[in-house]
Amino acid sequence: MAFMILGIGFALLPLLLRLALKLRLGLPLLYSVLMLTVFHSWYQVHAALADGILFAMVGIVALSWVVTLTRHLWELLEDLRSEWTAARLLAQRVRQARLAGETVVSTSGL
Repeated sequence: MAFMILGIGFALLPLLLRLALKLRLGLPLLYSVLMLTVFHSWYQVHAALADGILFAMVGIVALSWVVTLTRHLWELLEDLRSEWTAARLLAQRVRQARLAGETVVSTSGL
């Protein structure tokens, strides 16, 4: 049973590492692994400093998520605004064509 759980854990490890890299958590993850293995004695002596460095790294990653989310939302709003403007312009042209008795509406410039 324990062998099966260990095997599943090792099978999921590449997926979890790929997810961490996709979420920009690769550097904080590497820092955590190094602090818990290679620099363990330094970490024990300077625990507050090491934890502060880790929290700063994770904070910078979270800030990058916020900036990316803001950029995507801004692009979405710009697309919606341009579509709304084009729809208003088309509606205005349709009204003008109806008043003029025309059956063809120009869609150039939309």
